[in-house]
Order: sequence, then C-alpha cells, then structure tokens
Amino acid sequence: MASENPSLISEPVAELLALAAAMAANNEDAFQRANFNLHKLGVTREDRIKAVNLAIQVKMAPFNNLMDMAHGYLAGGAPEGGCGCGCEGESCGEGGCCEEGCSCDQ
Repeated sequence: MASENPSLISEPVAELLALAAAMAANNEDAFQRANFNLHKLGVTREDRIKAVNLAIQVKMAPFNNLMDMAHGYLAGGAPEGGCGCGCEGESCGEGGCCEEGCSCDQ
C-alpha cells in the first residue's frame, strides 16, 4: 500500500542534511561529496551556506555554553540561575553556597 503522505526528504534535502552532518563531524570527504552532489542537483550556494551555518550553530552550542560558564566563574559573577555548584540558588544566600569549597560570591 502506497503512503498517502509523500516524503519530505527529497534528494536535495537529503544531500543538504549530509552536508550539514559532514560539517558537524569534521568529515572533509563526506563534505566534498555532498557539496558536489548538491551542485549537480542545482542547489544554490546560499542554501548550502545555510546548511553549513546550521551545522556550525549546533556544533558550537556546547563550546559556547562552556565559555559562558567559564566567563561566569572567572570574570566575576555567578552564572545565571545560581552559583553553578549544583544547588541552583536553593541554598545560596547570606551564609554562602550549599557546598563546601564553592567559588561563588554569595
């Protein structure tokens, strides 16, 4: 029985996904292959750039989160949502943080 809903994943979309995945995985060969296939399929340079930019955003999210945390600890001030010791502000107050040795300013 044939599906009533056609697939949203066309050949160009599949190749855009492959391009983004190759970028996120640091796989040069897969990136070049997907880019070549996309070029043959007539996918615009702008759409290929969008796929790469999305992959970079996904790949950089953990790094950016780590940088935000490091900035919070080292540049004077606790990260948003607490001191980062695990208590998330529940026990932080005038008496300090809930864990011994915490470096928060509270």
